[in-house]
Amino acid sequence: MPLYRGFRRVLKAKTLNVCLAAVCASLAIYMTIFKLVFAFPIIPYLKFEFAEIPVVVAFFAAGPLWGLASSVIYWIILTMVGEWTPLGPAMKFLAVMPMLVGLWTGYKLHKGFLNGKWGVKGFLALSLPLAAVFRVISTSLLNFVVLWYLFPFFLNIASASIKSTLGLNISSPVTALMWTLLFTATFNILHIPLSIIPSYIVVKAASKAGIAKLWISEIAKGD
Repeated sequence: MPLYRGFRRVLKAKTLNVCLAAVCASLAIYMTIFKLVFAFPIIPYLKFEFAEIPVVVAFFAAGPLWGLASSVIYWIILTMVGEWTPLGPAMKFLAVMPMLVGLWTGYKLHKGFLNGKWGVKGFLALSLPLAAVFRVISTSLLNFVVLWYLFPFFLNIASASIKSTLGLNISSPVTALMWTLLFTATFNILHIPLSIIPSYIVVKAASKAGIAKLWISEIAKGD
């Protein structure tokens, strides 16, 4: 009987995690469809999206694997109902997924080398820079291909916007590409705290309220 009860508890926990990943992905889709965004002023076609927050919430609440699962569900559904498919959803996925992998890597380093003794501060100190690096590398490589080979008219739009907002002298396509990739990287770095900090606050509050045993409590053990 104890073994059976243990199996039921594990099965129930996994079922809840699956549901949470799906619900968070669905909420992200809803927020994307209803355009809960605001533009990056230097390159306005880049949008800060609140839709990333539910996916990161799934990561902090259920654990890394379920956060990654939520991002995959988000990508699949967005490919079916989103704009600029399949490229737009793929670019979003290749921004969110590396960010989550960076968070997971930071957690592993925090747990392995620091034994989790720095708590949340240690986790964030390691994870936020890694999330930014992973996201910037992934998005920069993809944007290079898109801007230079697939849809160069986006490069023209970006360079015109950079000229008008900052007054920079962009004299060649290569210069335009360099500035566009630089400001796109800046956009993605700024997106990191927008996606992660509110998600952490929400899940930490839920954990303190005793709503459920959440994965985030593993990080806070060192506090």
